[in-house]
Amino acid sequence: MTTCCPNSTNSILYLKKITYDGDAFESYYIPAEDIHSCLAQGIIPQLKIKDTLSHGPKIAILLGQERHPNRIEKDYSLHPDYADVIIKAGGNPFFIFYDNIKEQLEKICPDGIFLIGGVFNSPATWYDVPVTDDIDKRGHAYLELLDYAKEHSLPVLGICAGMQMLAGYFGAKLQKGINDGRQAEQSHKQNGEKIAHKVLIKNETLLSSIVGKQDILTNSSHNEAVILNKCGDNIISAQAEDGIVEAIEPINGWNKFLLGVQWHPERLVKHGDNAAKAIFESFVKNAQHD
Repeated sequence: MTTCCPNSTNSILYLKKITYDGDAFESYYIPAEDIHSCLAQGIIPQLKIKDTLSHGPKIAILLGQERHPNRIEKDYSLHPDYADVIIKAGGNPFFIFYDNIKEQLEKICPDGIFLIGGVFNSPATWYDVPVTDDIDKRGHAYLELLDYAKEHSLPVLGICAGMQMLAGYFGAKLQKGINDGRQAEQSHKQNGEKIAHKVLIKNETLLSSIVGKQDILTNSSHNEAVILNKCGDNIISAQAEDGIVEAIEPINGWNKFLLGVQWHPERLVKHGDNAAKAIFESFVKNAQHD
């Protein structure tokens, strides 16, 4: 197959690393121009990280596009923890950009879908109180990933905003501004690796079977949430002590592993958090089994 740009090998584009201003870590990134160069030649590239194992279940991860405001088109980027936890759990990550999503997925044939967190717009109709900004291109990409997962009965793990997209897909309503009026120590939007609060886990749920505990300590970094009494066809499998929904599991879903968690376990694995590690290991194991 034709090579589509200098960063590619046989239509594979490899993510590079960059430290953005204000960050203390290196992000994975790829300029949108590299991808569009391939598309202009009629080639749909596969996005990977160099030197990762080629075996293990293929996990599709949608990239973010929130960086480099000085460029005409922003980079596609990813916090390294999202990729690292999948690799450590035995998965083989592939990364998705916002165009030709179905074609990308059909080319990869993933075994699981990982919906990461980020800043984007969910469908306006999902909010209990009307919002002015309707779903954007990244939000549509999440829906296409979920449609593909449903069509192929794939396991899905959603983190933070990814959990909200999974919940909304099954009829949950969302609310904005959950931290308005809260004291700083009560906020659900804190440093990504700081332990912020306790999460209470319901018995006889997928999450409880994975974690093996009734409560865990988690980090927290969100200002939107699933509304407690408007959760659609989802089981609320965990809550914070203040009642905020912290985990959902769709009822009668297409796969036995459909899980969304509101915190960021990918940031906790490297600190030895066993509950966080178990979530990713269970996800990848289910993708391997399927």
